[in-house]
Amino acid sequence: MSQALHIFKKDVRHLRFEIAIAISVVAAFTLIEVKHALWPVDAVYSNTAASYLALLLLPVAWWMLIGRAIHDEALPGDRQFWITRPYSWRGLLSAKMLFILAFINLPMLIAQLVIVRAYGFSLGAELPGLLCSQILLTIVFVLPIFAMSALTNGFVQLIAGILAPCVIALVLAGLSFNFKPQFILMGVASGFSPGHQWVRTCLIFLIITVAASAIVFWQYRRRGTTAARGFAATAWILVAMVFYFVSWPASFRIDSALSRSQVDLSSTRLVSDLGAEAPTIAFRQGEGYVGVHIPLQIQGLPSGTSARIENLFETFQAPDGTTWKSDGFAWQNPEGPDQQFFVQTGFYGASYLQRHDVPVNVHGSLYLTVFGNPRTTQLSFGERSVPVPQVGLCSATESAIGQRYYVVCSSAFRSPAVLVSYRFVQSGGETSKDRNPFLGGAQMSFSPFPADLRISPVSQVSTSSWVVVPWDHALLETLEPVGHIRLDFEITGLRLGPRPKRSAALSLNPSREQTLSSLTLEPRRE
Repeated sequence: MSQALHIFKKDVRHLRFEIAIAISVVAAFTLIEVKHALWPVDAVYSNTAASYLALLLLPVAWWMLIGRAIHDEALPGDRQFWITRPYSWRGLLSAKMLFILAFINLPMLIAQLVIVRAYGFSLGAELPGLLCSQILLTIVFVLPIFAMSALTNGFVQLIAGILAPCVIALVLAGLSFNFKPQFILMGVASGFSPGHQWVRTCLIFLIITVAASAIVFWQYRRRGTTAARGFAATAWILVAMVFYFVSWPASFRIDSALSRSQVDLSSTRLVSDLGAEAPTIAFRQGEGYVGVHIPLQIQGLPSGTSARIENLFETFQAPDGTTWKSDGFAWQNPEGPDQQFFVQTGFYGASYLQRHDVPVNVHGSLYLTVFGNPRTTQLSFGERSVPVPQVGLCSATESAIGQRYYVVCSSAFRSPAVLVSYRFVQSGGETSKDRNPFLGGAQMSFSPFPADLRISPVSQVSTSSWVVVPWDHALLETLEPVGHIRLDFEITGLRLGPRPKRSAALSLNPSREQTLSSLTLEPRRE
């Protein structure tokens, strides 16, 4: 232990300039976040350049500090001066770990404590999220750079080792998931585990943890750089495989299996829209695109619950086996007691259908989350924040100019676990018509962990009313996810040729055809 402390003190003296930079960036980040806590409305509507700059500089400062500390006793090769000293690998590794804990984890821990307290959260209640957040930040921002620094001799090799997998990941993500690089920083700031994607994220984090820890241990004990670099390449391949093969439907299935359903969905089924004005099948052709408009209805939902569409996957198949995947889709979420909605989708196959006037079969899978257990919280304008279970702290603010009203919700360490909607209420009881959720599925997280991956410990979501009337208070309504279900459907004999018909036979069993107005689509449960 004395040798580890000796090396630690040497690193502190040698890297005092880099330490000062890293701590200064953390301090600036803390001041910016505390300002956001004191003026929440201004923070939501004026995401300053300083906020994004701090979020960018924090990882850079950490990586610079880690690289400099590890490269002081570079591991690859056999001509380093430190090898001639009586250093034990345990003492050297302990010194580097102590250095990282002292000047990266500890300052960030203090910063998170200050920020969370400035927003008004209870430190005791948020302790699990705080600890989980520290673990996630270490897995993503510390361990990989620690391992890469142990495999390299200097910053040139380290930068190449960082950029190579990042560029490959950006290219692959852009090709496969319509990835937008400009949202990388915003994603890290606001959380990387929305919805069911926490399943894939956890698998990737597990690979990073095991691989990086093994590389660091191997390098400090054996200094077998060639074998360690091969192990690092294998780990990146495994990450890419998880990224590709653990698809959204797979994440949905795993999450559904792990989360216990609170309601009985065995009677839930998908049927055609039985409304008198509902069209059978509406479609259009033009510029090579064939669009299909399908009205549907969900029946058999438990009393007091409602469904929300999470995702949709469709394929279109001609009699000769030619298949097209859906090229984009839109839907209207089921609303009201009848739970009616529509799905609008299509594919680029008009040129084929113009040459072959053949019927097309549509196979689709609809992924739904069922919400229930409604809860309403009243927010009075001008009062301090009110705790909302599974959301965080919410407040209602009245602007002094133009009678503009705001509702702002702050969530610590993770995205809300419930669906949130709002209403503004007048003194006479009249309410605003807009009740659309402002915390939609994109911000919700079904993760069972108390924290998501985020640099900023607190995220905010807000909404406002532009109606120039004196609102008395706001109502915040939350719906808890109580179950997940997948409903498969099939449409057979859909003609989309040059002279299409406006009706089609739909069935699950080709020998038992039914018309659209009487079709029942049985669910496939996950």
